[in-house]
Amino acid sequence: MSNESIIGLLITVQLLSATGALAPGPLFVTNLIYGIRGGWRSGFKVALGHMIVEFPLYMTIGLGLISIMYMANFKVFLGVLGGTVMLIFGTLQIANVLKGKSELASMKLEKHGPLIMGILLSAFNPFFILWWLFIGSTFIYATINILSYYGLPLIYVSHVWMDFVWLSFTAHMAFIGKNILREKYYRFFVGILGLILIVFGVHFISKSVWNISVLPF
Repeated sequence: MSNESIIGLLITVQLLSATGALAPGPLFVTNLIYGIRGGWRSGFKVALGHMIVEFPLYMTIGLGLISIMYMANFKVFLGVLGGTVMLIFGTLQIANVLKGKSELASMKLEKHGPLIMGILLSAFNPFFILWWLFIGSTFIYATINILSYYGLPLIYVSHVWMDFVWLSFTAHMAFIGKNILREKYYRFFVGILGLILIVFGVHFISKSVWNISVLPF
């Protein structure tokens, strides 16, 4: 275990986490709606509800990987599958930006509070589950390889802080009258996140099949 490999892991976690946490979706849009009334506290509660679903899923994937990660060619299989899903998700994200797609107009405030909605919109969001199964699992695998199973909670903290900061911040912005989804720079930013996913997809496929790294970490 080297400092370089740990730093590379942390960079990978931050960049891949950003492609999920900072992108628009039902959870994010609902967070803005609750933020109009409750400010950053609503965002914090949405993030907490999200974490209640996410952390057990994260640890379950980690436990599952431990039992199969040493099978022949599993690293190649995970790298190609995860990389392919990254390419698909990244392409779809860029396509949505180019179309100017927004989910805000169709959303209404639900009767449940932000904590419960954070739980429900995470547990029943198929894209969230797929993201963890095929994208998040790539850095879970790397975490176990570099830090062993005991490093999983630490790496999760390095992921989940982004949810709490982003959802609390954007809820506060909604509270003071700023709609992040209508800002042109945000659409550009989401496009960059899609491009990051595509680059990582190429990197994981190339690294798994030909042992050629596209990225320097």
